[in-house]
Amino acid sequence: MNQALANIKVMNKRKKTTKKVILSSFAIAVIVTAILLPPNFSSASTLSDLRAQNANVVAAINESNQKLEGLTNTSNTLKGQIAFMNAQIAGIQSQIGATKDKIATLQVDLDQAQENLDKQKIVLQASVNTLYKNAGASTVELLIGSDSFTKFVDSQTYLQNLKDGITGSVQKIIALKAQIQSQQDDQKNLLNQQTAQQQQLQTSQNQVASLLATTQGQESSYQQHLADLRAQQQQILGAIAAQMAASGTVLIASDGSNGGYPAYLSNAPQDSLVDPWGMYNRECVSYAAFKVAQSGRTMPYWGGVGNAQQWPSNAIADGIPVDRNPQVGDVAITYNAPFGHAMYVEAVNGRDVTISQYNWPVNGQWGVWSEMTLSADNSGLGPMYFIHFP
Repeated sequence: MNQALANIKVMNKRKKTTKKVILSSFAIAVIVTAILLPPNFSSASTLSDLRAQNANVVAAINESNQKLEGLTNTSNTLKGQIAFMNAQIAGIQSQIGATKDKIATLQVDLDQAQENLDKQKIVLQASVNTLYKNAGASTVELLIGSDSFTKFVDSQTYLQNLKDGITGSVQKIIALKAQIQSQQDDQKNLLNQQTAQQQQLQTSQNQVASLLATTQGQESSYQQHLADLRAQQQQILGAIAAQMAASGTVLIASDGSNGGYPAYLSNAPQDSLVDPWGMYNRECVSYAAFKVAQSGRTMPYWGGVGNAQQWPSNAIADGIPVDRNPQVGDVAITYNAPFGHAMYVEAVNGRDVTISQYNWPVNGQWGVWSEMTLSADNSGLGPMYFIHFP
């Protein structure tokens, strides 16, 4: 019983901790205020305007990604809390079952003690009646009615001993019954505490579940918002590509060679296959990884962290140099695309670089191979960083 009460105290401490975590999670969740509206887009804008629009979209994407990451972390925290509370509720339910079983067992013992007490009372009453009956005759009458004095004494002694023995048994049963009743009362009190603890945990769990539902709803809204932003950015990038071609930037559509990109990857629907480096086919990163490996150099397996905007930090972590100075064979990275953009440097002329790439819009088509010449300083895609694969 003492251990059970100690368990209740531990559960109460956990309940207080749970409340603190709930409040903390709520504070995290309510930092989300409103979803940013995508900036206005016009395909008729100048190249300079398109670059500014793209920068605004990138900023909105980055901010939305941060908010979404916070919401996702909050959701994971809340899911962990619900799982923990489920375990607590299950534990208390098990304790409640054990306590009810103990109460039922004590009730059986209590009923048995009462039954024994009732039997002993009947025997005691009979012996007392016999004593009183015998006590009503005179000593001379009792002596005359007895075969001998010894039998008379034995009879009286037996009756008195019987009375004393039954009286002692009754007193013991009464004491035992009181003890059982006390134990049962303790168990009933424990059951009340356990039931209250279970109800409190259930209430807290319902609050967390409600907060989780709200947070997941906000997650869904931000995910849709990000999808809308990325779709808008694809339109802007398409318009930038058209403006760059119109302004004299050399843009050469695919000549059928696809830069040597394997046919099994180029002929399959975009994003339907994973290449040997963990990248989806017909994406810029898949093509860049292929070109590095084709040149005889080592291309790390960056599957799972394969977005172009992650490549510079991946490279630095692997000890591969990254800077703003282009060299033939580098992978050029820009950040001003939904997930960044990777290009393979084919030639360098001062600060102008000729690159080959996949998944840059060509005549409104994505997921295809193309080449173009860009300025490393003013590419139309934002700053360019060059990864020097050894």
